[in-house]
Amino acid sequence: MNYLAIDTSTMISTVTVADDREILGDFNVNQSKTHSESLVPMIENLLDLLGMTVADIDKFIIAEGPGSFTGLRIGMTIAKTLAQVEEKDLITISTLKAMAAGSTSVRAKLPLIDARATRVYAALYDENLEEIIPANLYEIDDLANIVNEKGLEIEMIGLLNDKYSDKFERAKKAPININNCIGRNLIRLAQEEKLQSKPLYEISPNYLRKSQAEREFEKK
Repeated sequence: MNYLAIDTSTMISTVTVADDREILGDFNVNQSKTHSESLVPMIENLLDLLGMTVADIDKFIIAEGPGSFTGLRIGMTIAKTLAQVEEKDLITISTLKAMAAGSTSVRAKLPLIDARATRVYAALYDENLEEIIPANLYEIDDLANIVNEKGLEIEMIGLLNDKYSDKFERAKKAPININNCIGRNLIRLAQEEKLQSKPLYEISPNYLRKSQAEREFEKK
C-alpha cells in the first residue's frame, strides 16, 4: 500500500510518500510562493525521484484544518482532484491532531496555530491523542485559563511557542523538529487508526470558523 500525504494548513507546503513499512520521501518547504504554485511541482518532483507516478498511490491523505483558509482550499482541491482522477481513497485528518502526533512526551499536548490577532486554533490531547479540550478557535487568554485550570503538565507544539509560552503554567516547548512539517504524522495516523475514506463530495476543509466574506455577508 502506497500513501501520499499533503498539508497546506500553514505557510509550509508538505508532501510525504510512504508505504506500509517506511517513509519513502518527504518534501517540506516554507517559502514565499503560494501553495498553488509550489504544491503540484513538489508532488511531481518527489514521485519522480522515487521512480513512481500518481497512479502508484493507493491512498491520499490531507490535513483538513484548521489553518489558513486559502492554503486549506488549495490543498484540499488538489488532493480531491488526484483522488478522483485516480479513483482512489482520500482520508482527512485534523491538522491539530497531526501536530500532536509528532510528540512522544507523556505530557498533555497543546498544538497551536495562528488565527491572527490574539486568536489561535488549538486543542489539548492526552498521551493517547484523545481530546481533553476540544479543537476550536480561542482567544489566547481564554485558552490559557482553560488549560491552566486542568493543572496538567503540557507540551506546546507549533510556531507560536515562543510567543505564548508565558501564558501557560507547567508548560514545556516542543523541540523544533516536531513543531511543523506534519506529513509523516498524517501517514502514521492514517495507518494506525485505520481511518476510512469518505465520499469526495462530503469532504471539505474544517475551518472552525466562518470566512471573512461570510462574516461580512451576514452583517449585511
